[in-house]
Amino acid sequence: MKCIYCNTPLGASDYCSGCGADITIQKRIGRISNLLYNEGLEKARVRDMEGAITCLKRSLKFYKANTDARNLLGLCYYETGEAVAALCEWVISKNLQPEDNLADYFIDQMQNNKNKLDSINQTIRKYNQSVMYCREDNEDMAIIQLKKVISRNPRLVKAYQLLALLYMKRQEYSRSRRLLKKAIQIDATNTTTLRYLQEIETATGKGTNLNRRHKRYEKEGEEEQVSGTLRYLSGNEMIIQPTTFRDSSTIATFINIILGILLGGAIVWFLIVPASRQNANDNANRQVTEANAKLASVQVQAEELQEEIDGYEEQIAEAEEDRDAALAKVDSYDELLAIADLYVSGDESEAAEQLLELSSDVFEGNALSLYESLSSAVSASLFTEYYNAGTTAYVQKDYETAAENLAKAVEADPNREQSKHYDALLYLGMAYYYLGDRDSADEIFNQIIEYYPSNASVVQGYISSSSSDGDTSTNTLDLSGLGDAATDVTADTGDDITIYDDTATSSEVVWTDPTTGLSYDASGNVIN
Repeated sequence: MKCIYCNTPLGASDYCSGCGADITIQKRIGRISNLLYNEGLEKARVRDMEGAITCLKRSLKFYKANTDARNLLGLCYYETGEAVAALCEWVISKNLQPEDNLADYFIDQMQNNKNKLDSINQTIRKYNQSVMYCREDNEDMAIIQLKKVISRNPRLVKAYQLLALLYMKRQEYSRSRRLLKKAIQIDATNTTTLRYLQEIETATGKGTNLNRRHKRYEKEGEEEQVSGTLRYLSGNEMIIQPTTFRDSSTIATFINIILGILLGGAIVWFLIVPASRQNANDNANRQVTEANAKLASVQVQAEELQEEIDGYEEQIAEAEEDRDAALAKVDSYDELLAIADLYVSGDESEAAEQLLELSSDVFEGNALSLYESLSSAVSASLFTEYYNAGTTAYVQKDYETAAENLAKAVEADPNREQSKHYDALLYLGMAYYYLGDRDSADEIFNQIIEYYPSNASVVQGYISSSSSDGDTSTNTLDLSGLGDAATDVTADTGDDITIYDDTATSSEVVWTDPTTGLSYDASGNVIN
Protein backbone atom coordinates (compact mmCIF):
# COMPACT_ATOMS: atom_id res chain seq x y z
CA MET A 1 0.00 0.00 0.00
CA LYS A 2 1.24 3.49 -0.88
CA CYS A 3 0.51 6.91 0.63
CA ILE A 4 -2.45 8.62 -1.03
CA TYR A 5 -0.71 11.97 -0.77
CA CYS A 6 2.82 11.32 -2.07
CA ASN A 7 2.65 7.70 -3.35
CA THR A 8 5.39 6.59 -0.93
CA PRO A 9 5.30 2.91 0.20
CA LEU A 10 3.90 2.74 3.74
CA GLY A 11 5.66 1.10 6.63
CA ALA A 12 4.64 0.09 10.14
CA SER A 13 4.35 3.68 11.33
CA ASP A 14 1.05 5.55 11.32
CA TYR A 15 2.74 8.45 9.55
CA CYS A 16 4.03 8.59 5.99
CA SER A 17 7.82 8.52 5.78
CA GLY A 18 7.70 10.65 2.64
CA CYS A 19 5.35 13.53 3.46
CA GLY A 20 4.65 12.95 7.16
CA ALA A 21 0.87 12.72 6.70
CA ASP A 22 -1.31 10.81 9.17
CA ILE A 23 -2.29 7.59 7.35
CA THR A 24 -4.07 5.84 10.23
CA ILE A 25 -7.44 5.85 8.45
CA GLN A 26 -5.87 4.69 5.19
CA LYS A 27 -4.20 1.72 6.92
CA ARG A 28 -7.47 0.89 8.69
CA ILE A 29 -9.27 0.89 5.32
CA GLY A 30 -6.56 -1.41 3.96
CA ARG A 31 -7.05 -3.82 6.85
CA ILE A 32 -10.81 -3.86 6.28
CA SER A 33 -10.20 -4.58 2.60
CA ASN A 34 -7.87 -7.47 3.46
CA LEU A 35 -10.41 -8.82 5.98
CA LEU A 36 -13.14 -8.87 3.32
CA TYR A 37 -10.67 -10.49 0.90
CA ASN A 38 -10.01 -13.28 3.41
CA GLU A 39 -13.75 -13.82 3.86
CA GLY A 40 -14.18 -14.00 0.09
CA LEU A 41 -11.31 -16.50 -0.13
CA GLU A 42 -12.93 -18.75 2.50
CA LYS A 43 -16.25 -18.64 0.68
CA ALA A 44 -14.58 -19.41 -2.66
CA ARG A 45 -12.87 -22.46 -1.15
CA VAL A 46 -16.28 -23.96 -0.24
CA ARG A 47 -17.65 -22.95 -3.69
CA ASP A 48 -19.84 -20.17 -2.30
CA MET A 49 -19.16 -18.14 -5.42
CA GLU A 50 -21.96 -15.64 -4.99
CA GLY A 51 -20.92 -14.87 -1.41
CA ALA A 52 -17.27 -14.69 -2.45
CA ILE A 53 -18.08 -12.22 -5.23
CA THR A 54 -20.06 -10.04 -2.81
CA CYS A 55 -17.21 -9.96 -0.25
CA LEU A 56 -14.58 -9.25 -2.91
CA LYS A 57 -16.61 -6.40 -4.40
CA ARG A 58 -16.90 -4.85 -0.92
CA SER A 59 -13.17 -5.31 -0.45
CA LEU A 60 -12.49 -3.41 -3.67
CA LYS A 61 -14.87 -0.63 -2.61
CA PHE A 62 -12.63 -0.01 0.38
CA TYR A 63 -9.33 -0.31 -1.54
CA LYS A 64 -9.53 -0.59 -5.31
CA ALA A 65 -5.79 -1.32 -5.68
CA ASN A 66 -6.07 -4.61 -3.77
CA THR A 67 -4.81 -6.75 -6.65
CA ASP A 68 -5.19 -10.01 -4.71
CA ALA A 69 -8.91 -9.35 -4.23
CA ARG A 70 -9.28 -8.30 -7.88
CA ASN A 71 -7.50 -11.43 -9.16
CA LEU A 72 -9.67 -13.68 -6.95
CA LEU A 73 -12.80 -11.85 -8.14
CA GLY A 74 -11.75 -12.58 -11.72
CA LEU A 75 -11.32 -16.29 -10.83
CA CYS A 76 -14.80 -16.38 -9.28
CA TYR A 77 -16.27 -14.80 -12.41
CA TYR A 78 -14.40 -17.28 -14.59
CA GLU A 79 -15.59 -20.21 -12.46
CA THR A 80 -19.23 -19.15 -12.94
CA GLY A 81 -18.73 -18.92 -16.72
CA GLU A 82 -18.42 -15.13 -17.03
CA ALA A 83 -15.02 -15.05 -18.75
CA VAL A 84 -15.37 -11.50 -20.08
CA ALA A 85 -15.95 -10.05 -16.61
CA ALA A 86 -13.00 -12.10 -15.33
CA LEU A 87 -10.72 -10.79 -18.07
CA CYS A 88 -11.76 -7.20 -17.26
CA GLU A 89 -10.77 -7.64 -13.61
CA TRP A 90 -7.41 -9.17 -14.55
CA VAL A 91 -6.62 -6.37 -16.99
CA ILE A 92 -7.40 -3.75 -14.31
CA SER A 93 -5.20 -5.64 -11.86
CA LYS A 94 -2.38 -5.72 -14.44
CA ASN A 95 -2.63 -1.94 -14.91
CA LEU A 96 -2.53 -1.35 -11.15
CA GLN A 97 0.45 -3.67 -10.61
CA PRO A 98 2.44 -4.21 -13.84
CA GLU A 99 5.21 -6.26 -12.20
CA ASP A 100 4.99 -9.55 -10.28
CA ASN A 101 1.24 -9.91 -10.78
CA LEU A 102 -0.56 -13.26 -10.92
CA ALA A 103 -2.98 -11.71 -13.41
CA ASP A 104 -0.28 -12.10 -16.10
CA TYR A 105 -0.66 -15.88 -15.92
CA PHE A 106 -4.46 -15.77 -16.14
CA ILE A 107 -4.40 -13.34 -19.09
CA ASP A 108 -1.81 -15.46 -20.92
CA GLN A 109 -3.93 -18.58 -20.40
CA MET A 110 -6.94 -16.80 -21.87
CA GLN A 111 -5.05 -15.34 -24.84
CA ASN A 112 -3.13 -18.53 -25.66
CA ASN A 113 -6.41 -20.45 -26.04
CA LYS A 114 -8.01 -18.08 -28.50
CA ASN A 115 -10.53 -20.65 -29.74
CA LYS A 116 -11.90 -21.10 -26.24
CA LEU A 117 -12.13 -17.35 -25.75
CA ASP A 118 -14.04 -16.98 -29.03
CA SER A 119 -16.34 -19.82 -28.00
CA ILE A 120 -17.05 -18.12 -24.67
CA ASN A 121 -17.84 -14.86 -26.45
CA GLN A 122 -20.23 -16.72 -28.76
CA THR A 123 -22.00 -18.30 -25.77
CA ILE A 124 -22.44 -14.93 -24.09
CA ARG A 125 -23.99 -13.50 -27.26
CA LYS A 126 -26.27 -16.52 -27.53
CA TYR A 127 -27.27 -16.14 -23.88
CA ASN A 128 -28.19 -12.48 -24.47
CA GLN A 129 -30.16 -13.56 -27.54
CA SER A 130 -31.98 -16.12 -25.38
CA VAL A 131 -32.95 -13.38 -22.93
CA MET A 132 -34.39 -11.40 -25.85
CA TYR A 133 -36.35 -14.46 -26.99
CA CYS A 134 -37.78 -14.84 -23.47
CA ARG A 135 -38.88 -11.21 -23.44
CA GLU A 136 -40.59 -11.80 -26.80
CA ASP A 137 -42.33 -14.97 -25.41
CA ASN A 138 -40.42 -17.10 -27.92
CA GLU A 139 -39.57 -19.83 -25.42
CA ASP A 140 -38.71 -22.57 -27.93
CA MET A 141 -35.96 -20.53 -29.54
CA ALA A 142 -34.69 -19.51 -26.09
CA ILE A 143 -34.44 -23.17 -25.03
CA ILE A 144 -32.54 -24.09 -28.21
CA GLN A 145 -30.07 -21.25 -27.74
CA LEU A 146 -29.57 -22.02 -24.04
CA LYS A 147 -28.82 -25.68 -24.78
CA LYS A 148 -26.11 -24.57 -27.19
CA VAL A 149 -24.76 -22.18 -24.56
CA ILE A 150 -24.54 -24.91 -21.90
CA SER A 151 -22.88 -27.34 -24.31
CA ARG A 152 -20.14 -24.81 -25.13
CA ASN A 153 -19.82 -23.13 -21.75
CA PRO A 154 -20.83 -25.68 -19.07
CA ARG A 155 -19.91 -23.28 -16.23
CA LEU A 156 -22.28 -20.44 -17.07
CA VAL A 157 -24.60 -20.53 -14.04
CA LYS A 158 -26.98 -17.95 -15.48
CA ALA A 159 -27.66 -20.20 -18.49
CA TYR A 160 -28.62 -23.11 -16.19
CA GLN A 161 -30.89 -20.87 -14.16
CA LEU A 162 -32.68 -19.39 -17.17
CA LEU A 163 -33.18 -22.78 -18.83
CA ALA A 164 -34.44 -24.26 -15.54
CA LEU A 165 -36.88 -21.35 -15.21
CA LEU A 166 -38.27 -22.03 -18.70
CA TYR A 167 -38.76 -25.71 -17.80
CA MET A 168 -40.46 -24.68 -14.56
CA LYS A 169 -42.86 -22.54 -16.56
CA ARG A 170 -43.69 -25.62 -18.65
CA GLN A 171 -44.02 -27.67 -15.43
CA GLU A 172 -41.16 -29.96 -16.48
CA TYR A 173 -39.80 -30.03 -12.96
CA SER A 174 -37.52 -33.05 -13.34
CA ARG A 175 -35.51 -31.39 -16.09
CA SER A 176 -35.42 -28.14 -14.17
CA ARG A 177 -34.23 -29.97 -11.03
CA ARG A 178 -31.36 -31.65 -12.92
CA LEU A 179 -30.19 -28.33 -14.35
CA LEU A 180 -30.31 -26.64 -10.95
CA LYS A 181 -28.29 -29.50 -9.43
CA LYS A 182 -25.57 -28.88 -12.00
CA ALA A 183 -25.68 -25.17 -11.22
CA ILE A 184 -25.41 -25.84 -7.48
CA GLN A 185 -22.27 -27.89 -8.11
CA ILE A 186 -20.64 -24.77 -9.60
CA ASP A 187 -21.97 -22.25 -7.05
CA ALA A 188 -23.03 -24.11 -3.91
CA THR A 189 -24.96 -21.26 -2.25
CA ASN A 190 -26.32 -19.27 -5.15
CA THR A 191 -29.47 -17.56 -3.88
CA THR A 192 -31.33 -17.73 -7.19
CA THR A 193 -30.60 -21.44 -7.65
CA LEU A 194 -31.74 -22.29 -4.12
CA ARG A 195 -34.92 -20.24 -4.55
CA TYR A 196 -35.78 -22.10 -7.77
CA LEU A 197 -35.19 -25.45 -6.04
CA GLN A 198 -37.48 -24.40 -3.19
CA GLU A 199 -40.22 -23.50 -5.67
CA ILE A 200 -39.82 -26.91 -7.35
CA GLU A 201 -40.06 -28.67 -3.98
CA THR A 202 -43.19 -26.68 -3.17
CA ALA A 203 -44.77 -27.55 -6.53
CA THR A 204 -43.88 -31.26 -6.51
CA GLY A 205 -43.92 -31.99 -2.78
CA LYS A 206 -40.60 -33.79 -3.19
CA GLY A 207 -37.36 -32.66 -1.67
CA THR A 208 -34.10 -32.33 -3.55
CA ASN A 209 -31.11 -34.29 -2.33
CA LEU A 210 -28.00 -32.21 -3.10
CA ASN A 211 -25.60 -34.70 -1.48
CA ARG A 212 -24.40 -37.39 -3.89
CA ARG A 213 -23.38 -39.73 -1.05
CA HIS A 214 -27.02 -40.45 -0.13
CA LYS A 215 -28.10 -41.79 -3.52
CA ARG A 216 -27.53 -45.38 -2.41
CA TYR A 217 -29.94 -44.95 0.52
CA GLU A 218 -32.55 -43.37 -1.75
CA LYS A 219 -32.44 -46.41 -4.04
CA GLU A 220 -32.89 -48.77 -1.11
CA GLY A 221 -35.96 -46.80 0.04
CA GLU A 222 -37.42 -47.00 -3.46
CA GLU A 223 -36.93 -50.76 -3.58
CA GLU A 224 -38.75 -51.17 -0.24
CA GLN A 225 -41.59 -49.02 -1.51
CA VAL A 226 -41.98 -51.21 -4.60
CA SER A 227 -41.82 -54.44 -2.61
CA GLY A 228 -45.19 -53.76 -1.01
CA THR A 229 -44.37 -52.26 2.40
CA LEU A 230 -44.66 -48.70 3.65
CA ARG A 231 -42.35 -47.51 6.40
CA TYR A 232 -42.71 -44.33 8.40
CA LEU A 233 -41.70 -42.97 11.80
CA SER A 234 -44.23 -42.47 14.61
CA GLY A 235 -42.33 -40.72 17.33
CA ASN A 236 -39.26 -42.84 17.93
CA GLU A 237 -40.82 -46.06 16.51
CA MET A 238 -40.61 -47.40 12.96
CA ILE A 239 -44.07 -48.45 11.68
CA ILE A 240 -44.07 -51.03 8.85
CA GLN A 241 -47.45 -51.31 7.13
CA PRO A 242 -48.37 -53.67 4.22
CA THR A 243 -49.79 -51.85 1.22
CA THR A 244 -51.86 -54.75 -0.14
CA PHE A 245 -55.01 -56.49 1.11
CA ARG A 246 -56.23 -59.86 -0.19
CA ASP A 247 -59.64 -61.54 0.08
CA SER A 248 -60.31 -64.79 -1.74
CA SER A 249 -64.15 -65.01 -1.28
CA THR A 250 -66.56 -65.38 -4.30
CA ILE A 251 -68.35 -62.11 -3.62
CA ALA A 252 -65.06 -60.35 -3.42
CA THR A 253 -64.09 -61.89 -6.75
CA PHE A 254 -67.25 -60.54 -8.50
CA ILE A 255 -66.76 -57.19 -6.84
CA ASN A 256 -63.21 -57.13 -8.09
CA ILE A 257 -64.35 -57.99 -11.64
CA ILE A 258 -66.97 -55.25 -11.65
CA LEU A 259 -64.50 -52.80 -10.20
CA GLY A 260 -62.00 -53.88 -12.85
CA ILE A 261 -64.48 -53.23 -15.64
CA LEU A 262 -65.38 -49.85 -14.22
CA LEU A 263 -61.74 -49.07 -13.70
CA GLY A 264 -60.94 -50.11 -17.28
CA GLY A 265 -63.67 -47.86 -18.62
CA ALA A 266 -62.44 -45.03 -16.46
CA ILE A 267 -58.90 -45.63 -17.69
CA VAL A 268 -60.08 -45.53 -21.30
CA TRP A 269 -62.10 -42.39 -20.72
CA PHE A 270 -59.70 -40.50 -18.51
CA LEU A 271 -56.33 -41.79 -19.69
CA ILE A 272 -56.33 -43.18 -23.20
CA VAL A 273 -58.47 -40.48 -24.83
CA PRO A 274 -56.55 -37.60 -23.23
CA ALA A 275 -53.33 -39.44 -24.04
CA SER A 276 -54.32 -39.58 -27.71
CA ARG A 277 -55.12 -35.93 -27.64
CA GLN A 278 -51.85 -35.25 -25.86
CA ASN A 279 -49.96 -37.25 -28.49
CA ALA A 280 -51.58 -35.20 -31.22
CA ASN A 281 -50.67 -31.98 -29.40
CA ASP A 282 -47.15 -33.28 -28.79
CA ASN A 283 -46.75 -34.06 -32.48
CA ALA A 284 -47.94 -30.59 -33.37
CA ASN A 285 -45.60 -29.04 -30.81
CA ARG A 286 -42.74 -31.19 -32.08
CA GLN A 287 -43.36 -30.02 -35.63
CA VAL A 288 -43.42 -26.40 -34.45
CA THR A 289 -40.17 -26.96 -32.52
CA GLU A 290 -38.53 -28.55 -35.56
CA ALA A 291 -39.71 -25.67 -37.72
CA ASN A 292 -38.29 -23.18 -35.22
CA ALA A 293 -35.03 -25.13 -35.12
CA LYS A 294 -34.83 -25.05 -38.91
CA LEU A 295 -35.59 -21.34 -38.83
CA ALA A 296 -32.80 -20.83 -36.29
CA SER A 297 -30.43 -22.84 -38.47
CA VAL A 298 -31.38 -20.74 -41.48
CA GLN A 299 -30.78 -17.58 -39.46
CA VAL A 300 -27.36 -18.85 -38.42
CA GLN A 301 -26.54 -19.64 -42.05
CA ALA A 302 -27.71 -16.17 -43.04
CA GLU A 303 -25.42 -14.63 -40.42
CA GLU A 304 -22.49 -16.71 -41.69
CA LEU A 305 -23.24 -15.67 -45.28
CA GLN A 306 -23.40 -12.04 -44.15
CA GLU A 307 -19.99 -12.45 -42.53
CA GLU A 308 -18.65 -13.88 -45.78
CA ILE A 309 -20.13 -10.93 -47.69
CA ASP A 310 -18.46 -8.53 -45.25
CA GLY A 311 -15.17 -10.36 -45.80
CA TYR A 312 -15.51 -10.06 -49.57
CA GLU A 313 -16.33 -6.37 -49.23
CA GLU A 314 -13.14 -5.87 -47.20
CA GLN A 315 -11.20 -7.71 -49.91
CA ILE A 316 -12.77 -5.43 -52.52
CA ALA A 317 -11.79 -2.36 -50.49
CA GLU A 318 -8.22 -3.62 -50.21
CA ALA A 319 -8.14 -4.33 -53.95
CA GLU A 320 -9.41 -0.80 -54.65
CA GLU A 321 -6.67 0.61 -52.40
CA ASP A 322 -4.06 -1.43 -54.28
CA ARG A 323 -5.54 -0.22 -57.58
CA ASP A 324 -5.39 3.42 -56.42
CA ALA A 325 -1.78 2.94 -55.31
CA ALA A 326 -0.94 1.39 -58.68
CA LEU A 327 -2.65 4.26 -60.52
CA ALA A 328 -0.76 6.78 -58.39
CA LYS A 329 2.46 4.97 -59.21
CA VAL A 330 1.60 5.06 -62.93
CA ASP A 331 0.90 8.80 -62.62
CA SER A 332 4.30 9.26 -60.96
CA TYR A 333 5.96 7.38 -63.83
CA ASP A 334 4.10 9.58 -66.33
CA GLU A 335 5.22 12.71 -64.50
CA LEU A 336 8.82 11.42 -64.50
CA LEU A 337 8.66 10.89 -68.28
CA ALA A 338 7.21 14.38 -68.74
CA ILE A 339 10.07 15.82 -66.68
CA ALA A 340 12.53 13.89 -68.85
CA ASP A 341 10.91 15.42 -71.95
CA LEU A 342 11.25 18.90 -70.44
CA TYR A 343 14.90 18.27 -69.67
CA VAL A 344 15.58 16.96 -73.19
CA SER A 345 13.79 19.95 -74.71
CA GLY A 346 16.08 22.29 -72.75
CA ASP A 347 13.61 23.58 -70.14
CA GLU A 348 15.83 22.51 -67.23
CA SER A 349 14.41 25.01 -64.74
CA GLU A 350 10.84 23.73 -65.13
CA ALA A 351 12.15 20.15 -65.04
CA ALA A 352 13.97 20.87 -61.79
CA GLU A 353 10.88 22.44 -60.16
CA GLN A 354 8.66 19.50 -61.11
CA LEU A 355 11.29 16.95 -60.07
CA LEU A 356 11.37 18.40 -56.56
CA GLU A 357 7.69 17.48 -56.19
CA LEU A 358 8.40 13.77 -56.79
CA SER A 359 9.74 11.26 -54.26
CA SER A 360 12.20 8.49 -55.07
CA ASP A 361 10.25 6.05 -52.85
CA VAL A 362 7.67 5.36 -55.59
CA PHE A 363 10.24 4.34 -58.22
CA GLU A 364 12.19 1.18 -58.74
CA GLY A 365 14.39 -0.42 -61.39
CA ASN A 366 14.94 1.62 -64.52
CA ALA A 367 12.58 4.35 -63.35
CA LEU A 368 14.68 4.86 -60.22
CA SER A 369 17.83 5.06 -62.34
CA LEU A 370 16.16 7.67 -64.61
CA TYR A 371 15.04 9.64 -61.53
CA GLU A 372 18.58 9.64 -60.10
CA SER A 373 20.08 10.62 -63.45
CA LEU A 374 17.63 13.49 -63.86
CA SER A 375 18.26 14.63 -60.28
CA SER A 376 22.00 14.70 -60.89
CA ALA A 377 21.65 16.49 -64.24
CA VAL A 378 19.12 19.02 -62.96
CA SER A 379 21.24 19.68 -59.89
CA ALA A 380 24.22 20.59 -62.12
CA SER A 381 21.98 22.82 -64.24
CA LEU A 382 20.45 24.53 -61.23
CA PHE A 383 23.88 25.06 -59.73
CA THR A 384 25.20 26.68 -62.90
CA GLU A 385 22.11 28.89 -63.28
CA TYR A 386 22.13 30.15 -59.69
CA TYR A 387 25.95 30.48 -59.69
CA ASN A 388 25.96 32.69 -62.79
CA ALA A 389 23.12 34.83 -61.47
CA GLY A 390 24.81 35.19 -58.09
CA THR A 391 28.23 36.17 -59.45
CA THR A 392 26.66 38.64 -61.86
CA ALA A 393 24.76 40.31 -59.00
CA TYR A 394 27.88 40.29 -56.88
CA VAL A 395 29.88 42.12 -59.55
CA GLN A 396 27.09 44.71 -59.65
CA LYS A 397 27.39 45.02 -55.85
CA ASP A 398 23.83 43.74 -55.41
CA TYR A 399 24.95 41.63 -52.47
CA GLU A 400 21.43 40.71 -51.30
CA THR A 401 20.51 39.19 -54.70
CA ALA A 402 23.95 37.61 -54.90
CA ALA A 403 23.58 35.98 -51.48
CA GLU A 404 20.10 34.65 -52.36
CA ASN A 405 21.21 33.06 -55.67
CA LEU A 406 24.54 31.76 -54.37
CA ALA A 407 22.79 30.13 -51.38
CA LYS A 408 20.50 28.30 -53.84
CA ALA A 409 23.53 27.23 -55.86
CA VAL A 410 25.20 25.75 -52.76
CA GLU A 411 21.93 24.05 -51.78
CA ALA A 412 21.61 22.53 -55.27
CA ASP A 413 25.01 20.84 -54.83
CA PRO A 414 24.82 19.26 -51.32
CA ASN A 415 27.54 16.69 -52.10
CA ARG A 416 29.98 19.35 -53.47
CA GLU A 417 30.25 17.58 -56.80
CA GLN A 418 30.41 20.74 -58.93
CA SER A 419 33.84 22.17 -59.72
CA LYS A 420 32.67 25.70 -58.84
CA HIS A 421 31.37 24.76 -55.40
CA TYR A 422 34.33 26.38 -53.64
CA ASP A 423 33.85 29.57 -55.70
CA ALA A 424 30.15 29.63 -54.83
CA LEU A 425 30.92 29.33 -51.11
CA LEU A 426 33.53 32.09 -51.34
CA TYR A 427 31.17 34.46 -53.22
CA LEU A 428 28.37 33.68 -50.75
CA GLY A 429 30.55 34.30 -47.68
CA MET A 430 31.78 37.65 -49.00
CA ALA A 431 28.22 38.68 -49.95
CA TYR A 432 27.08 38.04 -46.36
CA TYR A 433 30.21 39.86 -45.19
CA TYR A 434 29.38 43.04 -47.11
CA LEU A 435 25.71 42.80 -46.09
CA GLY A 436 26.85 42.96 -42.47
CA ASP A 437 25.48 39.47 -41.65
CA ARG A 438 28.64 38.36 -39.86
CA ASP A 439 27.05 35.21 -38.36
CA SER A 440 26.10 33.83 -41.78
CA ALA A 441 29.47 34.90 -43.21
CA ASP A 442 31.33 33.13 -40.39
CA GLU A 443 29.28 29.99 -40.98
CA ILE A 444 30.18 29.94 -44.70
CA PHE A 445 33.88 30.69 -44.02
CA ASN A 446 33.99 27.85 -41.48
CA GLN A 447 32.54 25.52 -44.11
CA ILE A 448 35.33 26.58 -46.51
CA ILE A 449 37.91 25.82 -43.81
CA GLU A 450 36.27 22.42 -43.16
CA TYR A 451 35.76 21.32 -46.77
CA TYR A 452 38.77 23.05 -48.35
CA PRO A 453 41.49 23.20 -45.68
CA SER A 454 44.16 24.07 -48.23
CA ASN A 455 42.38 27.41 -48.81
CA ALA A 456 41.73 28.15 -45.12
CA SER A 457 44.19 31.06 -45.09
CA VAL A 458 42.12 32.84 -47.75
CA VAL A 459 39.13 33.42 -45.44
CA GLN A 460 40.73 33.21 -42.01
CA GLY A 461 41.12 36.97 -41.71
CA TYR A 462 37.38 37.57 -42.36
CA ILE A 463 36.04 35.40 -39.55
CA SER A 464 34.69 37.51 -36.67
CA SER A 465 36.65 35.70 -33.95
CA SER A 466 39.95 36.42 -35.74
CA SER A 467 39.16 40.01 -36.85
CA SER A 468 40.48 42.73 -34.61
CA ASP A 469 37.94 45.46 -35.24
CA GLY A 470 35.04 43.68 -37.09
CA ASP A 471 34.59 46.66 -39.39
CA THR A 472 33.92 45.76 -43.01
CA SER A 473 35.30 49.07 -44.21
CA THR A 474 38.86 48.02 -43.43
CA ASN A 475 38.71 45.19 -45.98
CA THR A 476 37.81 46.62 -49.34
CA LEU A 477 37.99 43.49 -51.46
CA ASP A 478 34.56 42.63 -52.84
CA LEU A 479 34.69 38.89 -53.72
CA SER A 480 37.62 37.01 -52.34
CA GLY A 481 38.75 39.59 -49.78
CA LEU A 482 42.07 37.87 -49.64
CA GLY A 483 44.18 41.03 -49.15
CA ASP A 484 44.52 40.38 -45.41
CA ALA A 485 45.74 36.84 -46.05
CA ALA A 486 48.23 37.64 -48.87
CA THR A 487 51.93 37.89 -48.11
CA ASP A 488 53.21 38.42 -51.65
CA VAL A 489 52.28 40.92 -54.27
CA THR A 490 50.05 38.31 -55.94
CA ALA A 491 48.64 34.93 -54.88
CA ASP A 492 46.92 32.12 -56.77
CA THR A 493 43.98 30.41 -55.00
CA GLY A 494 44.08 27.39 -57.29
CA ASP A 495 40.58 28.08 -58.72
CA ASP A 496 41.51 30.39 -61.66
CA ILE A 497 41.01 33.50 -59.50
CA THR A 498 44.03 35.81 -59.42
CA ILE A 499 44.33 37.68 -56.09
CA TYR A 500 46.48 40.80 -55.70
CA ASP A 501 47.77 42.51 -52.59
CA ASP A 502 45.27 44.94 -51.06
CA THR A 503 47.91 47.70 -50.95
CA ALA A 504 47.51 48.21 -54.65
CA THR A 505 46.19 51.51 -55.89
CA SER A 506 42.67 51.91 -57.27
CA SER A 507 43.93 51.84 -60.86
CA GLU A 508 45.63 48.49 -60.49
CA VAL A 509 43.97 45.12 -61.17
CA VAL A 510 43.14 43.40 -57.88
CA TRP A 511 41.26 40.27 -59.06
CA THR A 512 39.94 38.75 -62.26
CA ASP A 513 36.59 36.94 -62.57
CA PRO A 514 37.26 33.54 -64.24
CA THR A 515 33.68 33.32 -65.50
CA THR A 516 33.29 36.74 -67.15
CA GLY A 517 37.01 37.52 -67.71
CA LEU A 518 36.55 41.05 -66.30
CA SER A 519 39.21 42.67 -64.11
CA TYR A 520 38.44 44.71 -61.00
CA ASP A 521 40.38 47.13 -58.80
CA ALA A 522 40.47 47.20 -54.99
CA SER A 523 37.18 49.15 -54.86
CA GLY A 524 35.34 46.70 -57.13
CA ASN A 525 35.42 48.94 -60.23
CA VAL A 526 35.85 47.40 -63.68
CA ILE A 527 39.21 48.14 -65.30
CA ASN A 528 39.20 48.00 -69.08
